[in-house]
Formats: sequence, C-alpha cells, structure tokens
Amino acid sequence: MKEREIKYDFLRAVAVLAIIMVHAIPAVSVNDKQWWFAAVMQPLLLSFVGIYFMLSGLFLLDSATGDITQFYKKRVKVIVIPFFFFSVLYYLFYVSRSQEVLSWWEYPVEFLRDFFSGTVPMADHMWFMYVIIALYLCTPFLARMMKAMNDKELRYFILLILGVQTLTNYAGGFGIGLDQILDYMVFKGWLIYYVLGYALKRLFKREEFKWFALAGSVGLALTLLQKMFTPGFVPGIHDLAPTMIAMSAAVFLLFERYGNLKCKAARTAAVWMSRHSYSAYLAHYLILKAAAELLVDQTVVRHFYVPRIVCATLLTAVLSFAAAWILDSTVIRWLQNLIKTDQMEPTKMNQ
Repeated sequence: MKEREIKYDFLRAVAVLAIIMVHAIPAVSVNDKQWWFAAVMQPLLLSFVGIYFMLSGLFLLDSATGDITQFYKKRVKVIVIPFFFFSVLYYLFYVSRSQEVLSWWEYPVEFLRDFFSGTVPMADHMWFMYVIIALYLCTPFLARMMKAMNDKELRYFILLILGVQTLTNYAGGFGIGLDQILDYMVFKGWLIYYVLGYALKRLFKREEFKWFALAGSVGLALTLLQKMFTPGFVPGIHDLAPTMIAMSAAVFLLFERYGNLKCKAARTAAVWMSRHSYSAYLAHYLILKAAAELLVDQTVVRHFYVPRIVCATLLTAVLSFAAAWILDSTVIRWLQNLIKTDQMEPTKMNQ
C-alpha cells in the first residue's frame, strides 16, 4: 500500500483554517492599519480556495479512470450527502430566526428551491460545492484526457487555460471586446486550479520551486498595488486572476516541498483534521456568524482588530472540527452507509 503523504493532510488542515480566518476578517476597515492587514492577509488566505480545488484535482485526475458509475456513487456518498445535510441545518437555523410563516409543505419546497439554485440562507460559502460538483461530473473524462497526454502536451494545455483565463479576467477591464469569443471557451474558470494541482504534482521539479516562489511574491505585490491604485478594478484581485493563481501555486509547492511533518503528534493531528476538514468547512460559516463572533464580542477582545479576528478564527475552528467529528461519526456516517460503493475506491482523504 502506498504510504500516506502527510503534506497533503497538513495542507488541507491549514486550508480550512485559512478559509475560516478570511471569513472572520471584517468587510470594512476603519483605519490604515486595518486596511493594510486585510489587504495583505485576504489574498494570502484566499489562495487556499484555489488550493482546495488543486488538492481534489491532484488525487482524482490521477485515479478516476476506473468504473464511472462507482466514481459517481462515491462522490454522492462522500460529497453530496454531507453537503445536503449541512444545507438542511443552515435552512432550519434560518427558519428558526425568520419572521416569515409558511404552510408546513412550503418549507421543504422552499428549501429544495434554494438548494438547487445555490441560495440557501446564511450559506454563502457553499458556492464552492456547486463548482466542485460540476468539476466532478467531468472528472472521469478529464482523468482519461490527462493520462493520454505526455508532459509536453500537458504543459501546453495549462498554458492554454491560463491564457484564456487571463483574457477573461482583464480584456473587459482594458476595453477589449472579446466576450463573444471568450463566452464559448470551454477551458476556463475554476478548472485551471483543478488541473493545475494534478499538473504540478506530475511535472514539478524541486529545483523549480524558487521560480514559483518568485511568481507568487510578484502576484501578491501586484495585488497590493492594484488594491492601492485601482481598487475599482475588481476582476484582477481575487479568485481567478493570474496573480492569485501564482500565489496558490507557490503555496501549494511550498507544502509539496516542505510539508512532510516529522513530529508524530503533528502528523496525527494533521490526519485527523484532514479527515474531518470537509464537514468542518461546511459547518464553519454558521458557527462563525451565529456563535463564535457573538461570543468573542462579549469580551474585551472586541476592541482590538487583529486579536478579535484571531480569537474568532480559533473558536470557530475548535467548534467546527468538534461538530464535524461528532456528525461525521454519527448522522453523516449513517446516511452515507445507505449507499453501497466499491470498497477498493480511494480513501476519503483523497476526495
């Protein structure tokens, strides 16, 4: 059996903490110090959104060349069931606070409408799930495509997606009317991260890390300059901008090179957090907004910008992983056991 690569568990655990922290940063800064903290930290933390996609692509594009039916059943079991379960929890919490009164049969209808349209109340972070499910639907075919490519062809493919995405991000902002062309491009969007995770694992050479580190640093610098001088030019700041892709790749390869923990306790903690990271991610936004921030704001810490963010992040993380551990071991496991899949499928860590 192939030895478990702890660096990916470690990266997944850090990614969850990063996403929690970015959601704990207030949307409005009241002075220059707060603005600089948010301006620097948000791009660094948001780079882990891309890394989530990269981790999925790294494993699945390398392994999803078997039975397609089994692949889809496993995604429903591991991904869709927890997603649906937590969406129900978010909706029930919203209903418990809402002044609106509906007939009993209208509540499930409203929930299903919200679930399928991606508008479940208080679940803004779950946009990620609709993207990842769309990518999973294509994965068995993308995986076969990746396997059929030699390394040179894979590099060309990455450059093609990156080029298309760069034009998609910036052409409109510079007054270049390419919408009619770009709208019909298939290879763009979050797919770049999904394929990039697989490509970096396959093509990366250790001596190349310094160039990726330089690209990531330049990406951060350009993002800060853009925030300072052209704050209204939103498309180039986060998510799918080449600057953000460079940062995500640099952080990913930082863990690829240095992320294998040596301490046994740290390795055990990383594996445990990785195992429950998905449910912790799904749970964290409700816990942050409905509990952690309210509790922190009852203390003297509320008067201090950075300590408030750190305390809200840590409290949310503790509560989210505790909830994930309990629910993964009980209700979610019971629901998942209703679906039978091939036991030879990859482990949950790789999903």
